[in-house]
Amino acid sequence: MVRRTLAVAWWGIATLALPMRAESTQLVMQLDLGVQNVQFAGVLWAQSEGWFSDAGIDLEIRPLPDGYGDLAAKVAASEHTIGSIESGLFLTGRAAGEPLVAIGAMFQASPLCLVAKSHHHLRTPADLVGLRVAVHGDGHEALATILAYSGVDASKVEIGEADYGNGPLLRDEVDAKQAYYVDEYVHMLTAGHAVDALRYKDFGHKAYSQVMFVSEATLAAHRAALVKFLQVLDRGWRAAVAAPEVAAKLVVTRYAPALDLTYQTESLKLMSELLWAEDERTGATSPVTWQANAASFLATHPESSLPPMERWVDFSLIEEAFARAAP
Repeated sequence: MVRRTLAVAWWGIATLALPMRAESTQLVMQLDLGVQNVQFAGVLWAQSEGWFSDAGIDLEIRPLPDGYGDLAAKVAASEHTIGSIESGLFLTGRAAGEPLVAIGAMFQASPLCLVAKSHHHLRTPADLVGLRVAVHGDGHEALATILAYSGVDASKVEIGEADYGNGPLLRDEVDAKQAYYVDEYVHMLTAGHAVDALRYKDFGHKAYSQVMFVSEATLAAHRAALVKFLQVLDRGWRAAVAAPEVAAKLVVTRYAPALDLTYQTESLKLMSELLWAEDERTGATSPVTWQANAASFLATHPESSLPPMERWVDFSLIEEAFARAAP
């Protein structure tokens, strides 16, 4: 009851006018994680309140199952799926010829970081020289960007592959490990570990995270429903950020009971600086940032090429969604 009261109170102050519900459109939101955590709190809040349904959208939110395969390719082959992915992986799919279109990004700045135990005194990319650094398969481009930005010779950094657990870092098998500073870093801090985070966005890494993308077929078939989806997304995120304790409890209780509530709450409190880093409109992206992101991608993938941006980003859905803002 508290959660609904808070949401309604916010909604009475500022809202996007949604049309009355007509025929329901079935859509799937395919996450890029196997868990529904607070990185998707805005979507989960809106779903729990029935706001997607009220807007005429029958939305299924799917965690990423083990062995799912190439997320970009799977979304490209679908006519009803909204994917969520890192911008580098989205560009990889588009460069491979997949008919993908980005319609927005939940995080307007990258949450990527490197986490190291505090005794390493990790403050700048120069401090990585001589360290064993573990990154995920999709993290090499971002690491290369911050090293180049800071004039660090990458050959002086021992770079290896990492899985998504914190174990290798905590067992001192590596000195620094790729993470989200709103997720794994917070998890380690709340668990009592003395760690520091080197945030990529502070050292030249301009990129979007949790990019929302669809196939060209989905965009053509469900454009109106996607506009409504973006409207409801804005409503859900603003409600969740306004009440992080309530939103985190919803996520843990209803969607991810194995997660620690304190960790989820503290993570959510950091997300506003990512959600609206460039634009007060939730989900909005900029051609300038996309150009910078594409340039970094192509610099580290010299064998790849991308078509003109207008073929793989549609800025007009956000424009239409927010053109309907109530007075």
